[in-house]
Amino acid sequence: MLEDVRARCRRSRSDANPRFGYTGLVSAIRSDEVSAELLIDLINTYYLGDESDLLADAAATQWVRDHTGHKGRDLSAAALAPLRQLREGLRQAALGNNGGRPEPGAIREAEAVLRGVPVTVSLSGGIRGVAVGSSARDGGVDNILATVARAYLANQLSGMWPRIKVCAQPSCRWAFLDLSRNGSRRWCDMSECGNRAKNRAWRGRQSHRTA
Repeated sequence: MLEDVRARCRRSRSDANPRFGYTGLVSAIRSDEVSAELLIDLINTYYLGDESDLLADAAATQWVRDHTGHKGRDLSAAALAPLRQLREGLRQAALGNNGGRPEPGAIREAEAVLRGVPVTVSLSGGIRGVAVGSSARDGGVDNILATVARAYLANQLSGMWPRIKVCAQPSCRWAFLDLSRNGSRRWCDMSECGNRAKNRAWRGRQSHRTA
């Protein structure tokens, strides 16, 4: 399965554009690459490096439309507050996937959001999986949250979730999909964050030797 995912991820982003939306079919057999990409892209709407937040500026509604199929009215930053809370909970959970210690407060806030998401389960999935939908009205924030919740469930059931990680660099925390064979990747980019961490560790060892 992982080889298939690697091959699909080598394609350009236009070949797996998340704007086509997640179908809602949660499969225990294979991973839906679009659902994994949705979670990663959501986490990356906030960048710790410059504290830019796509979900708190004028581009927020367009991002939601492109990634979740939202067809409703423009959404204010205040209306998207639950989505930002869910995003930060996912970031912390993905940090746990990379050996980090998740922040309990962010996890609790995200779980509080999820408890209010109107997700429905159907028996019509058949052998392909479990059909998971939402009873939320179209065009509302609850429907967006349900789309993210379904994507998370899909990746948990497929076994892909542990490979969704955030960078081990504390000042970065950029999300990525770990496609290494043994799932050992730690940095979003070894040439930048990885090398910085290695250089800090080396300087720390040198200071101990000269002390």
